[in-house]
Order: sequence, then C-alpha cells, then structure tokens
Amino acid sequence: MEEAEVFAKLSQLQEDLTLRFALEDEIVKLPRDLKVKQELLDKINLEYIDEHARSETAKDDLRSLRIQYDDAVHARENSEKQMELISTQREFEALEKEIKDASAKEQSLLKQLHVKEKQVHEFSDRLTEKEQLMMLQKQEVDNEASKIEALLSDKRNQLSKLETKCEQYISGDITEDLYNKFCNIVKNKKGKGIVPIHGLVCQGCHIVLPIQFVNVVRSAKEIEFCPYCSRILYYEEVEGADEQFRKRIEDIEIEEGGLADFVDSSEFDDLL
Repeated sequence: MEEAEVFAKLSQLQEDLTLRFALEDEIVKLPRDLKVKQELLDKINLEYIDEHARSETAKDDLRSLRIQYDDAVHARENSEKQMELISTQREFEALEKEIKDASAKEQSLLKQLHVKEKQVHEFSDRLTEKEQLMMLQKQEVDNEASKIEALLSDKRNQLSKLETKCEQYISGDITEDLYNKFCNIVKNKKGKGIVPIHGLVCQGCHIVLPIQFVNVVRSAKEIEFCPYCSRILYYEEVEGADEQFRKRIEDIEIEEGGLADFVDSSEFDDLL
C-alpha cells in the first residue's frame, strides 16, 4: 500500500476514532446527570426521616402534656369540691393554696399544650411539603432514568458499530500495534493523531523539527512519529514553506560554515 493511501486511511480512522471516543465520553457522562438528581432525592429522603422523627417526638410530648393537663384539671376540681366539706379556717387556707397551685399548674400546662400543638401542626405541614417534594423528585429521577437508559442503549449500539468499523482498518501497513498506538495518540491528543509538517514545523505541537528528520518524513517511505508530541507526521506543501526551508538552511550554513554536516546535495534537492 502506498504511504499516501496509508495516511488517507489513518486520517479517516482518526475521524472515526474521534466519534468513538466522543461516544464513550457521553456514555460515561450521561449517568452523572441522573446521579445528581438521585443525590438530591436521597437528601430529601434523609431530611424527611429526620423531620418525621422530630415530629413523632413532638407528638409524644403533646400526649404527655395532655395527660398532665388533665391530671391538673382533675386535681383542681377535686380541691374545689372539698371546699364544701371544710370546717376550719386553717383547712380553708390550706385548700385555697392547693387550688391556687393547681390552677397555676393547669394554666402553665395549657400554655405548653398550645405551644406543642402549634409545633406538631408545623411539623405536619413541613412533612406534607417534603412528601410532595419527594414524590416530584422521585418522578423526575424515574423519568430521567428511563430517558438515560434509552439514550445509553442507542449510544452503546452506535459505539459497537464504530468499534467494529475502526477495527476493520487493521490490515496491511496498519498493523494491530500501529492501530493501538494510533488510538492512544488520538485519545490523548484531543482527536489529532496525524498532523502535517509545514516547512520545518510540526502542526501538532508547533515545534521546529530537525532538517534530516523532516527530509525523512518528506520521503514518505515509512510512518514517522513526532519526537515531541508523538503524533504521526506527513509533509504538506504550503505556500511559502520552501522559502522558509531554504532560509533555515542558509541560516545553518552561516552558523556552521556549510551544509555538509546537515544534509548532502541529493537531500537538499529532495527538500527543495
């Protein structure tokens, strides 16, 4: 297979791999949206459980206060009935104090009852709100789960087809080893695994490459990787590239006193 054909196949493979990796990312990210909604539902559930426990404690306190209040009322009423049976001033004063204390206790308990009844009512309102919120959030989670599952199923099918398509590129000059290496490059280099050289510059990492190496890439006899960014390279003619190339060689000639150490005459002709 001609190198030009290999590069064309690698470029097409790069496009398919980019789509494949994008799908893989989507498959990973999709459940995250559901996770956020589920975490919110879990938080609401925990708040409801805590609120419900506090509500039950308030109800127990209310029942206890009602019993105490009823006992205080009965104690006062019994003391008032005994007023008809007393015969001495001393008994009267003692019973009057007893009635006064019972009334004070009764009033105190009545105030506590009103406060506790209000608290229980507020708990009830908040629990009702949280129950409604939980219901809405659960419905949203269930709907999101169904939608995500359908999307995941579709994207997994697309991914399976893309994986099969990508693996079909393995043949001839694109060995399994080259395929795996190229996959890693495309994945790690944001979809760019094969890039051109313009003049002396790699268009992937934009670093100036050695002249001898660029000459090897231009010969297109075999696949070469950028020594700096690891991408596969091919030489692309662009306007002004030859001039830049010639200027670079002239600069080296001035600095080193000749081109013999860098490139022979046949290589120079190839480069230009």
